Amino acid sequence: MIRSRQLWPLGLAIGVLAGLAGAIALWWTLLRADDLDIPAPPPQPLLQAARKGPAMTLYAENGAQLTKAAAQAKTAAVPVTDPLIRVAENLYVGHRADGTTFPGSGRKLKFAKDTIIPRSKLDACFPAAIVTTISPANGPAAGGTQVTIKGANFTPGSTVTFGGTAATGVTVVDESTIRCTTPAEDAGAADVAVTTDADTVTKTGAFTYA
Repeated sequence: MIRSRQLWPLGLAIGVLAGLAGAIALWWTLLRADDLDIPAPPPQPLLQAARKGPAMTLYAENGAQLTKAAAQAKTAAVPVTDPLIRVAENLYVGHRADGTTFPGSGRKLKFAKDTIIPRSKLDACFPAAIVTTISPANGPAAGGTQVTIKGANFTPGSTVTFGGTAATGVTVVDESTIRCTTPAEDAGAADVAVTTDADTVTKTGAFTYA
């Protein structure tokens, strides 16, 4: 009967032989490394070479490089019909709670300081005046007829002319009513013009001098 302590020399010998065989195999592989067909790693993509020439430039559709003047010649100006404006201080709109006081006895903030708005928003606060009727519509050439002008969008300080001559005693009652006295004029039909903060509106032949 073989005892286990008698087998250890045999195991030791087998282990030494196995290690020696592995070392020999590794040494032989290294010797033949030059003959092995080891695939190379795939090439990395190359960065595209930077375009030579000015870094900031323009090219035409056909590829021709453009000078600044040539590039400007390929553009067209766009008219600015409603430019942006900056409000320099708080602007208020008149406020009449009871609808009777003219101009307004109170005010409400319309545009805050440093607000940037289209100019059309500011202009919209000054709508064009409208003249609808003149009553009475006739009077003596010597003038002196008290008339009432009805319309819309009249502003404080509005002025009135008859045939180009300024009326007297002009009173802007409210946005829709002006009272004044006619000046002397030649006989015939005369244009009546009302000038407000926004513009001048004319009603042709609205008053007849006799």
